Amino acid sequence: MNSETNPTNQTKILLIGSVPKTTESIRALLESSNHTVDLIPSISAFESSVVNKSFDAIVSAADSSKFNAEELFELVSLLSLEIPVIGYSTKSNPTTIVDFIRFGGVDFFCLPEDLSVVTSRVQTAITQSQQNAEIKETIKNTNALYNSMNEELQRVSDENDTLSNDLANTHCETEKKMQQVAIGAEFQTLVNQELEVESMLRTALGYMLTRVGAMNAAVYLREGDIDWGIGAYINYDRQSEQFQTLIETLGHAVCPIVSGETQVKRYKDGEVFAQVIDADTTDFSGSEVVTVSCFHEDRCMAVIVLFRGDTRPFNQETIDTIETVREIFGTQLGTILKIHRRAESKWPSESIDDDDWSHGKAA
Repeated sequence: MNSETNPTNQTKILLIGSVPKTTESIRALLESSNHTVDLIPSISAFESSVVNKSFDAIVSAADSSKFNAEELFELVSLLSLEIPVIGYSTKSNPTTIVDFIRFGGVDFFCLPEDLSVVTSRVQTAITQSQQNAEIKETIKNTNALYNSMNEELQRVSDENDTLSNDLANTHCETEKKMQQVAIGAEFQTLVNQELEVESMLRTALGYMLTRVGAMNAAVYLREGDIDWGIGAYINYDRQSEQFQTLIETLGHAVCPIVSGETQVKRYKDGEVFAQVIDADTTDFSGSEVVTVSCFHEDRCMAVIVLFRGDTRPFNQETIDTIETVREIFGTQLGTILKIHRRAESKWPSESIDDDDWSHGKAA
């Protein structure tokens, strides 16, 4: 699937703003990069503009005296426009930036500092939007095909009493995969609403409890290049003081190992896990342990350790669920960090590592 924009085809951008000095600078940059730009001073002409033309992106002032960001996004929603909306401002106002992103913005420029990256990031937003549209269409077609196949399968089942073992197994595997797709979409929707680490952790752990069942859990977040801190935990069946001591010492032992692993690991014998990390085996005797590394791009953002009595083991379905949500979890952590960076009074330089939690509040 090729989602790159053909450089010979001009993309159409709707620019909204009433300050000529700023809008002309943005317009000149975009047009020099093969974009077609339509300029309107306020959202009073927004509806007529988007009805008469199809646009690939909207670049709008976020602090205009003629309208506010909420009004713009209400119009975008009412008109069912599925295109990226990018904000800009000549004033460094963290509240304005965060509100714009909360309403649905995909990016934000602080001008004139970000003029040099306007064209590249607008193109990135357009490309990502096109890719998302293709993915949605693929999922829609896949679901339609799956529903059609399921209806046909039911018809054949009614006619023949039983299916062959091979066909039944294939159907079962398909249902499991579709269930994981649904779980991923549900979890993505929940965590996408959270723009603070603490609330996102609460939401994520609450969802995992619902799907995986009662368990002990510890989430460790990266702090700097080598340090890790406790972000959240669940004490299910341990003594409070003992559990607090356990998770504090556990982090130093488990994070350097698990952060380098790319797969979810399940230890049916908790003592084996303790031996691997050189911990006291009595702390995990009679328990099953699952270790999870959560990545954003190629950097481990969080390490999660789950454990409970081996009389209630983690089955394959729960492992599949953990595998599904951990990728989304890591990505959302990275997204939250970037949003907080952009909300700072001074825009971070390109040399700062976006995934270094020591520059922001991790827990």
